[in-house]
Amino acid sequence: MNNKMPISVWILVIAMALNTTAASFLWPFNTLYINGYLGESMTLAGVALLVNSALAIAGNYIGGTLFDRIGGKRTLILSVGLLLVSSLGFLLFHATFLGYLGWLGLIGFSGGLVFPTVYAFAGLIWPEGGRRSFNAIYVAQNVGVALGTAMSGQIARIDIELIFYANFFLSVLFVVVLLFGLRYLKDPVRPVVQSQLEAAATTLSAATMKSMWFVAIGYAALWFVYVQWQGTIAVHSKDLGVTISQYSLLWTVNGALIVFAQPLLNRALRYFKDDLKKQLIVGAIIFLAAFAVVPFASGFTMFMVAMVVMTIGEMFIWPAVPTIAAKLAPPGKAGQFQGLVNIAASVGRMIGPTLSGLVYDVFGIGAVFTMLFLLTAIALAFFIFMKDIRMPEKSS
Repeated sequence: MNNKMPISVWILVIAMALNTTAASFLWPFNTLYINGYLGESMTLAGVALLVNSALAIAGNYIGGTLFDRIGGKRTLILSVGLLLVSSLGFLLFHATFLGYLGWLGLIGFSGGLVFPTVYAFAGLIWPEGGRRSFNAIYVAQNVGVALGTAMSGQIARIDIELIFYANFFLSVLFVVVLLFGLRYLKDPVRPVVQSQLEAAATTLSAATMKSMWFVAIGYAALWFVYVQWQGTIAVHSKDLGVTISQYSLLWTVNGALIVFAQPLLNRALRYFKDDLKKQLIVGAIIFLAAFAVVPFASGFTMFMVAMVVMTIGEMFIWPAVPTIAAKLAPPGKAGQFQGLVNIAASVGRMIGPTLSGLVYDVFGIGAVFTMLFLLTAIALAFFIFMKDIRMPEKSS
Protein backbone atom coordinates (compact mmCIF):
# COMPACT_ATOMS: atom_id res chain seq x y z
CA MET A 1 0.00 0.00 0.00
CA ASN A 2 1.40 3.39 -1.02
CA ASN A 3 1.57 5.83 1.89
CA LYS A 4 3.20 8.58 -0.15
CA MET A 5 1.00 11.53 -0.97
CA PRO A 6 0.57 11.72 -4.77
CA ILE A 7 1.75 14.74 -6.74
CA SER A 8 -1.84 15.61 -7.66
CA VAL A 9 -2.68 16.12 -3.98
CA TRP A 10 0.53 18.13 -3.51
CA ILE A 11 -0.61 20.46 -6.30
CA LEU A 12 -3.90 21.04 -4.49
CA VAL A 13 -2.04 21.59 -1.21
CA ILE A 14 0.35 24.19 -2.69
CA ALA A 15 -2.45 25.94 -4.57
CA MET A 16 -4.63 26.21 -1.46
CA ALA A 17 -1.69 27.61 0.51
CA LEU A 18 -1.40 30.40 -2.08
CA ASN A 19 -5.16 30.92 -2.16
CA THR A 20 -5.35 31.30 1.61
CA THR A 21 -2.32 33.59 1.70
CA ALA A 22 -4.10 35.83 -0.81
CA ALA A 23 -7.30 35.82 1.23
CA SER A 24 -5.36 36.50 4.43
CA PHE A 25 -4.36 39.88 3.08
CA LEU A 26 -8.04 40.85 3.05
CA TRP A 27 -10.23 39.15 5.60
CA PRO A 28 -8.57 40.42 8.81
CA PHE A 29 -9.13 43.98 7.56
CA ASN A 30 -12.57 43.85 5.93
CA THR A 31 -14.44 45.14 8.97
CA LEU A 32 -11.70 47.58 9.92
CA TYR A 33 -11.50 48.97 6.37
CA ILE A 34 -15.26 49.40 5.93
CA ASN A 35 -15.70 50.91 9.37
CA GLY A 36 -12.47 52.89 9.67
CA TYR A 37 -11.60 53.92 6.09
CA LEU A 38 -14.94 53.99 4.30
CA GLY A 39 -16.70 55.40 7.37
CA GLU A 40 -19.59 52.91 7.42
CA SER A 41 -21.28 51.44 10.51
CA MET A 42 -20.51 48.06 12.02
CA THR A 43 -23.92 46.88 10.83
CA LEU A 44 -23.09 47.75 7.20
CA ALA A 45 -19.71 46.11 7.60
CA GLY A 46 -21.58 43.02 8.71
CA VAL A 47 -23.87 43.29 5.68
CA ALA A 48 -20.84 43.28 3.36
CA LEU A 49 -19.53 40.10 4.98
CA LEU A 50 -23.05 38.63 4.81
CA VAL A 51 -23.18 39.21 1.05
CA ASN A 52 -19.74 37.63 0.68
CA SER A 53 -20.81 34.53 2.57
CA ALA A 54 -24.28 34.33 0.97
CA LEU A 55 -22.71 34.23 -2.47
CA ALA A 56 -20.13 31.74 -1.18
CA ILE A 57 -23.06 29.48 -0.25
CA ALA A 58 -24.36 29.69 -3.81
CA GLY A 59 -20.85 28.98 -5.08
CA ASN A 60 -20.47 25.97 -2.76
CA TYR A 61 -23.70 24.45 -4.03
CA ILE A 62 -23.00 25.13 -7.69
CA GLY A 63 -19.36 24.06 -7.42
CA GLY A 64 -20.23 20.76 -5.75
CA THR A 65 -22.99 20.05 -8.27
CA LEU A 66 -20.78 20.91 -11.25
CA PHE A 67 -18.03 18.62 -9.93
CA ASP A 68 -20.44 15.69 -9.90
CA ARG A 69 -21.99 16.52 -13.28
CA ILE A 70 -19.25 17.88 -15.57
CA GLY A 71 -16.09 16.72 -13.78
CA GLY A 72 -13.47 18.33 -11.59
CA LYS A 73 -11.15 19.79 -14.23
CA ARG A 74 -13.80 21.83 -16.00
CA THR A 75 -15.20 23.05 -12.70
CA LEU A 76 -11.73 24.01 -11.49
CA ILE A 77 -10.91 26.01 -14.63
CA LEU A 78 -14.21 27.90 -14.38
CA SER A 79 -13.69 28.55 -10.67
CA VAL A 80 -10.15 29.88 -10.75
CA GLY A 81 -10.83 32.03 -13.82
CA LEU A 82 -13.71 33.75 -12.07
CA LEU A 83 -11.67 34.15 -8.88
CA LEU A 84 -8.89 35.91 -10.80
CA VAL A 85 -11.37 38.31 -12.42
CA SER A 86 -12.92 38.99 -9.00
CA SER A 87 -9.54 39.80 -7.42
CA LEU A 88 -8.70 42.22 -10.21
CA GLY A 89 -12.08 43.95 -9.92
CA PHE A 90 -11.65 44.25 -6.15
CA LEU A 91 -8.22 45.83 -6.63
CA LEU A 92 -9.59 48.43 -9.04
CA PHE A 93 -12.99 49.27 -7.54
CA HIS A 94 -12.89 48.98 -3.74
CA ALA A 95 -12.78 52.70 -2.89
CA THR A 96 -16.57 53.03 -2.42
CA PHE A 97 -18.83 50.92 -0.23
CA LEU A 98 -20.91 49.68 -3.18
CA GLY A 99 -17.78 48.75 -5.11
CA TYR A 100 -16.36 47.00 -2.06
CA LEU A 101 -19.65 45.19 -1.50
CA GLY A 102 -20.02 44.00 -5.10
CA TRP A 103 -16.51 42.70 -5.67
CA LEU A 104 -16.24 41.18 -2.19
CA GLY A 105 -19.44 39.32 -3.00
CA LEU A 106 -18.05 38.02 -6.29
CA ILE A 107 -14.89 36.88 -4.52
CA GLY A 108 -17.12 34.95 -2.12
CA PHE A 109 -18.97 33.28 -5.01
CA SER A 110 -15.84 32.28 -6.92
CA GLY A 111 -14.13 31.08 -3.75
CA GLY A 112 -17.26 29.06 -3.02
CA LEU A 113 -16.84 27.31 -6.36
CA VAL A 114 -13.21 26.45 -5.59
CA PHE A 115 -13.53 24.83 -2.17
CA PRO A 116 -15.87 21.86 -2.77
CA THR A 117 -14.03 21.18 -6.03
CA VAL A 118 -10.63 20.98 -4.33
CA TYR A 119 -11.90 18.94 -1.38
CA ALA A 120 -13.82 16.51 -3.59
CA PHE A 121 -10.70 16.09 -5.75
CA ALA A 122 -8.58 15.43 -2.66
CA GLY A 123 -10.92 12.79 -1.27
CA LEU A 124 -11.35 10.89 -4.53
CA ILE A 125 -7.80 11.13 -5.89
CA TRP A 126 -6.30 9.50 -2.80
CA PRO A 127 -9.06 7.63 -0.89
CA GLU A 128 -6.54 5.34 0.82
CA GLY A 129 -4.98 8.40 2.45
CA GLY A 130 -7.98 8.80 4.74
CA ARG A 131 -7.86 12.09 6.59
CA ARG A 132 -4.27 12.81 5.51
CA SER A 133 -5.17 14.67 2.30
CA PHE A 134 -7.69 16.88 4.12
CA ASN A 135 -5.27 17.52 6.97
CA ALA A 136 -2.53 18.43 4.47
CA ILE A 137 -4.82 20.98 2.80
CA TYR A 138 -5.86 22.31 6.21
CA VAL A 139 -2.21 22.74 7.26
CA ALA A 140 -1.40 24.40 3.92
CA GLN A 141 -4.23 26.85 4.39
CA ASN A 142 -2.85 27.76 7.78
CA VAL A 143 0.61 28.24 6.36
CA GLY A 144 -1.18 30.78 4.18
CA VAL A 145 -2.85 32.32 7.23
CA ALA A 146 0.47 32.62 9.04
CA LEU A 147 2.28 34.13 6.07
CA GLY A 148 -0.59 36.33 4.92
CA THR A 149 -1.41 37.85 8.29
CA ALA A 150 2.26 38.32 9.18
CA MET A 151 2.91 40.23 5.97
CA SER A 152 -0.44 42.02 5.77
CA GLY A 153 -0.08 43.62 9.20
CA GLN A 154 3.27 45.12 8.25
CA ILE A 155 2.10 46.16 4.79
CA ALA A 156 -1.04 47.78 6.23
CA ARG A 157 1.15 49.90 8.50
CA ILE A 158 2.82 51.32 5.37
CA ASP A 159 -0.36 51.75 3.32
CA ILE A 160 -3.50 49.67 3.74
CA GLU A 161 -4.20 50.00 0.00
CA LEU A 162 -1.23 47.71 -0.69
CA ILE A 163 -3.11 44.72 0.72
CA PHE A 164 -5.38 44.75 -2.36
CA TYR A 165 -2.36 44.57 -4.68
CA ALA A 166 -0.90 41.71 -2.65
CA ASN A 167 -4.20 39.82 -2.82
CA PHE A 168 -4.30 40.09 -6.61
CA PHE A 169 -0.66 39.07 -7.08
CA LEU A 170 -1.09 35.94 -4.96
CA SER A 171 -4.35 35.10 -6.70
CA VAL A 172 -2.43 35.11 -9.99
CA LEU A 173 0.11 32.66 -8.52
CA PHE A 174 -2.73 30.45 -7.28
CA VAL A 175 -4.23 30.27 -10.76
CA VAL A 176 -0.84 29.63 -12.39
CA VAL A 177 -0.09 26.67 -10.08
CA LEU A 178 -3.45 25.05 -10.72
CA LEU A 179 -3.37 25.57 -14.48
CA PHE A 180 0.16 24.18 -14.80
CA GLY A 181 -0.83 21.29 -12.53
CA LEU A 182 -3.92 20.31 -14.53
CA ARG A 183 -2.02 17.57 -16.35
CA TYR A 184 -1.54 15.79 -13.01
CA LEU A 185 -5.18 16.19 -12.01
CA LYS A 186 -7.25 13.42 -13.52
CA ASP A 187 -10.98 13.46 -12.98
CA PRO A 188 -11.59 10.64 -10.51
CA VAL A 189 -15.25 10.52 -11.48
CA ARG A 190 -17.07 10.69 -14.76
CA PRO A 191 -20.00 13.04 -15.18
CA VAL A 192 -23.05 11.16 -13.95
CA VAL A 193 -26.48 11.12 -15.50
CA GLN A 194 -29.65 11.82 -13.56
CA SER A 195 -30.53 8.14 -13.19
CA GLN A 196 -27.15 7.52 -11.53
CA LEU A 197 -27.71 10.40 -9.14
CA GLU A 198 -31.11 9.00 -8.20
CA ALA A 199 -29.61 5.55 -7.64
CA ALA A 200 -26.90 7.05 -5.42
CA ALA A 201 -29.49 8.95 -3.42
CA THR A 202 -31.30 5.72 -2.57
CA THR A 203 -28.16 4.41 -0.85
CA LEU A 204 -28.33 7.19 1.73
CA SER A 205 -29.77 6.00 5.01
CA ALA A 206 -31.68 8.27 7.36
CA ALA A 207 -28.92 7.80 9.94
CA THR A 208 -26.27 8.92 7.45
CA MET A 209 -28.12 12.10 6.55
CA LYS A 210 -28.92 12.82 10.19
CA SER A 211 -25.22 12.53 11.02
CA MET A 212 -24.32 14.85 8.15
CA TRP A 213 -26.87 17.45 9.25
CA PHE A 214 -25.74 17.31 12.90
CA VAL A 215 -22.14 17.82 11.77
CA ALA A 216 -23.17 20.64 9.41
CA ILE A 217 -25.24 22.49 12.02
CA GLY A 218 -22.51 22.25 14.66
CA TYR A 219 -19.92 23.34 12.09
CA ALA A 220 -22.04 26.35 11.09
CA ALA A 221 -22.44 27.39 14.74
CA LEU A 222 -18.69 27.19 15.35
CA TRP A 223 -17.94 29.23 12.22
CA PHE A 224 -20.41 31.85 13.47
CA VAL A 225 -18.28 32.03 16.62
CA TYR A 226 -14.93 31.81 14.83
CA VAL A 227 -15.66 34.64 12.41
CA GLN A 228 -16.12 37.07 15.31
CA TRP A 229 -12.33 37.32 15.49
CA GLN A 230 -12.57 39.13 12.16
CA GLY A 231 -15.46 41.35 13.27
CA THR A 232 -16.69 42.33 16.73
CA ILE A 233 -13.67 40.92 18.58
CA ALA A 234 -11.34 42.78 16.19
CA VAL A 235 -13.08 46.08 16.90
CA HIS A 236 -13.31 45.33 20.65
CA SER A 237 -9.59 44.55 20.81
CA LYS A 238 -8.84 47.82 19.03
CA ASP A 239 -10.92 49.68 21.62
CA LEU A 240 -8.79 48.07 24.33
CA GLY A 241 -5.59 49.34 22.72
CA VAL A 242 -4.52 46.33 20.66
CA THR A 243 -2.77 47.67 17.54
CA ILE A 244 -3.32 46.44 13.97
CA SER A 245 0.11 44.80 13.91
CA GLN A 246 -0.59 43.05 17.24
CA TYR A 247 -3.98 41.94 15.95
CA SER A 248 -2.44 40.47 12.79
CA LEU A 249 0.09 38.68 15.03
CA LEU A 250 -2.80 36.80 16.65
CA TRP A 251 -3.59 35.25 13.28
CA THR A 252 0.07 34.62 12.55
CA VAL A 253 0.28 32.60 15.77
CA ASN A 254 -2.97 30.82 14.82
CA GLY A 255 -1.49 29.64 11.52
CA ALA A 256 1.98 28.90 12.88
CA LEU A 257 0.60 26.83 15.76
CA ILE A 258 -1.46 24.71 13.37
CA VAL A 259 1.60 24.06 11.20
CA PHE A 260 4.22 23.39 13.87
CA ALA A 261 2.00 21.54 16.33
CA GLN A 262 1.15 18.81 13.79
CA PRO A 263 3.42 16.18 15.44
CA LEU A 264 1.63 16.72 18.77
CA LEU A 265 -1.76 16.67 17.03
CA ASN A 266 -0.94 13.39 15.28
CA ARG A 267 -0.12 11.83 18.64
CA ALA A 268 -3.39 13.07 20.07
CA LEU A 269 -5.36 11.75 17.09
CA ARG A 270 -4.02 8.24 17.73
CA TYR A 271 -6.10 8.30 20.90
CA PHE A 272 -9.26 8.82 18.87
CA LYS A 273 -8.34 6.19 16.27
CA ASP A 274 -11.37 6.06 13.98
CA ASP A 275 -13.80 7.86 16.31
CA LEU A 276 -14.45 11.17 14.58
CA LYS A 277 -17.41 11.95 16.83
CA LYS A 278 -15.14 11.99 19.88
CA GLN A 279 -12.70 14.21 17.99
CA LEU A 280 -15.47 16.74 17.30
CA ILE A 281 -16.66 16.70 20.92
CA VAL A 282 -13.19 17.33 22.37
CA GLY A 283 -12.60 20.13 19.87
CA ALA A 284 -15.90 21.81 20.78
CA ILE A 285 -15.09 21.62 24.51
CA ILE A 286 -11.76 23.35 23.84
CA PHE A 287 -13.59 25.98 21.77
CA LEU A 288 -15.90 26.55 24.73
CA ALA A 289 -12.89 27.09 26.99
CA ALA A 290 -11.52 29.74 24.61
CA PHE A 291 -14.74 31.73 24.70
CA ALA A 292 -14.80 31.57 28.46
CA VAL A 293 -11.47 33.48 28.35
CA VAL A 294 -12.20 36.14 25.69
CA PRO A 295 -14.76 38.21 27.70
CA PHE A 296 -12.16 38.79 30.42
CA ALA A 297 -9.36 39.84 28.09
CA SER A 298 -8.21 43.37 28.81
CA GLY A 299 -5.13 43.47 26.61
CA PHE A 300 -3.06 41.73 23.98
CA THR A 301 -1.74 38.92 26.22
CA MET A 302 -5.15 37.51 27.15
CA PHE A 303 -6.38 37.76 23.56
CA MET A 304 -3.33 35.72 22.59
CA VAL A 305 -4.15 33.09 25.24
CA ALA A 306 -7.72 32.85 23.96
CA MET A 307 -6.51 32.57 20.37
CA VAL A 308 -4.11 29.73 21.24
CA VAL A 309 -6.85 27.79 23.05
CA MET A 310 -9.32 28.30 20.20
CA THR A 311 -6.69 27.21 17.67
CA ILE A 312 -6.23 23.90 19.48
CA GLY A 313 -9.98 23.30 19.28
CA GLU A 314 -9.98 24.25 15.61
CA MET A 315 -7.23 21.71 14.89
CA PHE A 316 -9.47 18.91 16.13
CA ILE A 317 -12.61 19.99 14.27
CA TRP A 318 -11.78 21.65 10.95
CA PRO A 319 -10.01 18.66 9.22
CA ALA A 320 -12.49 16.14 10.66
CA VAL A 321 -15.52 17.69 8.95
CA PRO A 322 -14.49 17.19 5.27
CA THR A 323 -13.18 13.74 6.22
CA ILE A 324 -16.66 12.83 7.47
CA ALA A 325 -18.22 14.21 4.29
CA ALA A 326 -15.84 12.20 2.09
CA LYS A 327 -16.45 8.99 4.01
CA LEU A 328 -20.24 9.30 4.02
CA ALA A 329 -20.67 10.42 0.39
CA PRO A 330 -22.02 7.72 -1.96
CA PRO A 331 -20.76 7.43 -5.56
CA GLY A 332 -21.58 10.51 -7.61
CA LYS A 333 -22.20 12.68 -4.54
CA ALA A 334 -18.67 13.60 -3.43
CA GLY A 335 -18.93 17.16 -4.71
CA GLN A 336 -22.34 17.76 -3.18
CA PHE A 337 -21.35 16.41 0.24
CA GLN A 338 -18.25 18.63 0.29
CA GLY A 339 -20.49 21.45 -0.89
CA LEU A 340 -22.81 20.82 2.08
CA VAL A 341 -20.11 21.22 4.72
CA ASN A 342 -18.69 24.26 2.95
CA ILE A 343 -22.21 25.72 2.81
CA ALA A 344 -22.47 25.16 6.57
CA ALA A 345 -19.24 27.11 7.12
CA SER A 346 -20.48 29.86 4.80
CA VAL A 347 -23.80 30.09 6.66
CA GLY A 348 -21.89 30.70 9.89
CA ARG A 349 -19.68 33.28 8.19
CA MET A 350 -22.74 34.93 6.60
CA ILE A 351 -24.99 35.26 9.65
CA GLY A 352 -22.20 35.83 12.18
CA PRO A 353 -20.93 39.30 11.22
CA THR A 354 -24.38 40.76 10.54
CA LEU A 355 -26.14 39.47 13.65
CA SER A 356 -23.21 40.10 15.96
CA GLY A 357 -22.65 43.55 14.45
CA LEU A 358 -26.29 44.41 15.15
CA VAL A 359 -26.07 43.04 18.70
CA TYR A 360 -22.82 44.97 19.21
CA ASP A 361 -24.35 48.25 18.00
CA VAL A 362 -27.51 47.85 20.11
CA PHE A 363 -26.51 45.94 23.25
CA GLY A 364 -22.71 46.08 23.43
CA ILE A 365 -19.89 43.57 23.49
CA GLY A 366 -21.13 41.78 26.64
CA ALA A 367 -24.22 40.53 24.82
CA VAL A 368 -22.05 39.38 21.91
CA PHE A 369 -19.87 37.29 24.22
CA THR A 370 -22.92 35.67 25.84
CA MET A 371 -24.26 34.76 22.40
CA LEU A 372 -20.93 33.25 21.33
CA PHE A 373 -20.67 31.09 24.44
CA LEU A 374 -24.22 29.77 23.95
CA LEU A 375 -23.65 28.98 20.27
CA THR A 376 -20.49 27.04 21.09
CA ALA A 377 -22.46 25.05 23.67
CA ILE A 378 -25.13 24.34 21.03
CA ALA A 379 -22.49 23.02 18.62
CA LEU A 380 -21.15 20.77 21.38
CA ALA A 381 -24.68 19.44 22.00
CA PHE A 382 -25.15 18.54 18.32
CA PHE A 383 -21.86 16.66 18.32
CA ILE A 384 -22.76 14.81 21.53
CA PHE A 385 -26.18 13.67 20.30
CA MET A 386 -25.13 12.66 16.78
CA LYS A 387 -24.60 8.98 16.02
CA ASP A 388 -21.10 7.54 16.27
CA ILE A 389 -19.02 7.92 13.11
CA ARG A 390 -16.43 5.17 13.06
CA MET A 391 -14.61 5.01 9.78
CA PRO A 392 -11.29 3.18 9.93
CA GLU A 393 -8.41 4.70 8.03
CA LYS A 394 -6.94 2.67 5.17
CA SER A 395 -3.47 4.00 5.81
CA SER A 396 -1.89 6.03 8.54
